[in-house]
Parts: sequence; C-alpha cells; structure tokens
Amino acid sequence: MKKAIALLLAASMTLSLAACGGGGGGPSTPDSSSGDSEVVELTYWYSWTDKIQENNINLVNQFNETVGKEKGIHVTAEYQGTYVDLHQKLQAAYISGTVPDVTVMEIASIKTFAENGVLEPLSPYIERDNIDMDDFYEGLLTNCQVDGTWYGLPYLRSTPILYMNTTLLEKAGLDPAGPKNWEELAQYCKTIKEETGAYGLSMYSYIWVLEAFLLGNGTSVLNPEETKTNIADEKSIEAIQFFKDLKDQGYIRCVAGADSTKIDADYINQNCAMWFTSTANLSNILANAKENNFEVNTCFIPGNGQYGVPTGGCNLIMTSKISDEHKEAAWEFIKWMTSPEQAAYASEYTGYVPSRKSATATDRIQKLYESTPQFKVALDQLELYGHGRPMNPGYAQASNEIVAALDAIWVNGADTVSTLQETAAKVDKLLAE
Repeated sequence: MKKAIALLLAASMTLSLAACGGGGGGPSTPDSSSGDSEVVELTYWYSWTDKIQENNINLVNQFNETVGKEKGIHVTAEYQGTYVDLHQKLQAAYISGTVPDVTVMEIASIKTFAENGVLEPLSPYIERDNIDMDDFYEGLLTNCQVDGTWYGLPYLRSTPILYMNTTLLEKAGLDPAGPKNWEELAQYCKTIKEETGAYGLSMYSYIWVLEAFLLGNGTSVLNPEETKTNIADEKSIEAIQFFKDLKDQGYIRCVAGADSTKIDADYINQNCAMWFTSTANLSNILANAKENNFEVNTCFIPGNGQYGVPTGGCNLIMTSKISDEHKEAAWEFIKWMTSPEQAAYASEYTGYVPSRKSATATDRIQKLYESTPQFKVALDQLELYGHGRPMNPGYAQASNEIVAALDAIWVNGADTVSTLQETAAKVDKLLAE
C-alpha cells in the first residue's frame, strides 16, 4: 500500500513520497559463515563543513582502520550540504532506490521520515545488543523515538548558548560571567552600547533561539500535542516585544533570518559583544577570537524566571531500502559512532555536547572542561533544562512563517501583536494539514 505524504522540510517545498511497508521482523543474526573475502561497502551522508566535516571524516577513517577492518566493513563519507539539502537528496534517493546506508538527520525531521518508511527501526538492534539508552542524556532522546520505537541514536547534538566577547564586557565594566535573566541581559546591552559603542547583542530571526526564549518565559512555540501554536499568547508576545524594544532603543542589532552570516561578521569585527548560536560553533568561535585578539566566554540562554533550552543537531539513522547484510554493517557503524569514546572525541573536536554520560566521564572530556570551561556550559544547560524539538511534519514550513513574522517585527518595525496573531492562524493551518 502506498500513500502520498508531503515532507515539509524546506521553505515552501513539498514532495510526494511513496511510503512502503516493509523490512519485516528486525535485525538478522550476523552470519559468520559468509566469508571474509568480501568487504561490505557502506555510504554515509553528513552535513556541514569546517570542524564538523573534519570530525566526520576523521571518525570514518578511524572506523575503517579499526572495527571496519576487523569486521569487513568499509565506509565512504559523502558531504551533502546543509540538513535541508541532505533531507531533500534523501527523499529523491528513496524514491529512486539509491539511498545511503547511514546518514545524519536533523532531529525534528525524524518523525516525518520514519512515518514515510524511509528509516529502519533501530529498536530490535538496540534490544539485541543491550545498548544502555539511559546512558544518553535524557534531553537528547525525545527526538530519537516515534510512537515508542527508536529510529535514531544521538550523534552531533547541541543547544543554543549565549556567546560573549569578554574583552568588550570588561571594557564596559560588566561581569564576564554574563547575564542570568532578561533584566540583566537588557542592562548588559544598554551598558555595552553606551560604554563601548558596540551593539550589546547582534541577533537574527532564528526559530531555534526563539524556542529557548519562550521556554525561558514559561511557554513554547507549540502546545504539547503539537496541534496549535502559542506564538500569539501573552508570554510569546512578551518575549518577542522584549527584543523589539531593545532594537528600537538602539542597543541591539537585528537582521533577517536570511542574513544570519552578518552576525558572524559582527562578532569577528567586534561590532557586538554578545550573540546567540549553537555550542557546535564553539571551536570555530574560539579560533576566530584568538585570531582577532579578544576573549570569549559562554553562558546559559538567559531566562525570565526560569531556564529552558531546545536541543538540536542530528541523530544517526539507518535507511530501510538496503539489504540485510548492509543493515548489519550499518548498525555496527552507528553503534561505533555513538559509543562513549567517539562521542567524547566529537565533542572535543567540535563543541557539540557529549551525547552520553559515560563520554562525559572520560579523561578526554574531563581534561577539556578543566582547560576550556566554555565547553561545559552547554552540557550543564542540557542536563538541567534540555527539551526536545517539535516533530509535527508541518513544523518546518510553520517555522518559515514564524521567522517571517520575526523579520517583520524586529527588522521592519511591524506591530508585534497583530503580526503574531496573523502568523498564528497560518501556523495552526499548517500544523493541521
């Protein structure tokens, strides 16, 4: 039986996907009699460049030289662009029957691909090999399951954090530990602008950071059932108006979602003292700061009476349209890539949080946190206040509508209340569809 379902993974893009039942019964038992003469060739798709790309290539090489060589498995890593690029290519590959064996997948998209039959359930493998899922941080697991079945394991996972140029903060006479709440954040922005001439904060219309600020104000973008949006409720309006007021006062700079690279230029050129982005960017930001002669610290996303932060990043998944032999090999690769030692390596190399508690306990991570405590902030925030992301298939397109509303309010000066009310009606319709 086939069904056409729209995958809303990019701005206004929908693809009809034929979802086939299949795969049957779970993992087969490895056949040790199949011979050692043939190597199973796996294809692995990943996203992003710079340190993240280097990490993926390094880990694949390590696997090929160790476990892969021992078990007759060879993995070829192939770069696919952003998560959106990768997801679109995966849809096309699934339809044509030429899927990769293993791929990263942005966590909010797991449900859409699982329900359309693209992903192989991992629960039978996890149960067979006694994988301790309690060893993964709880805040990372929400987006790994659909209807009680595991479809992914946490890989390169992150939270947004607040980055601070402490050279500018100290010039302004401010505590380099950073602001703890909205009131302090506003005061920091005002003081920085008045004392240094730099913007207190540069930010762009970013749905992920908005999720954090709504959680820190006692609400969320969607209701718990993911059937309606809260974007026009009192607490959401308060959060969005908070930044509009700071922008209108000239203390912060807001740019459109499509202009996110302008924030990189602002912080590198020291035109701003604070900015929000993923902990995954920490290694690159520390390198940029050193090159441009300023110091950087990190802190929790400031809350308004409480803290809350969404998790992000990607899980590793296995595709369903591969042979049983490839499924067994793909599972060996996923299991190795998400093991404590590899989780520790990836965290140190990139800035992503360690996905497993046992990874945090390794000498590698303990030494890292001692020498560079900026890395530990995201993990502490995750442990205490981490949340999953919405997985309603309509959320990708709904996010585009919300970002457009933020652009209108923060960049173009539109009225907050009426703009959010109009946006809420559009979002509710998308969620229902």
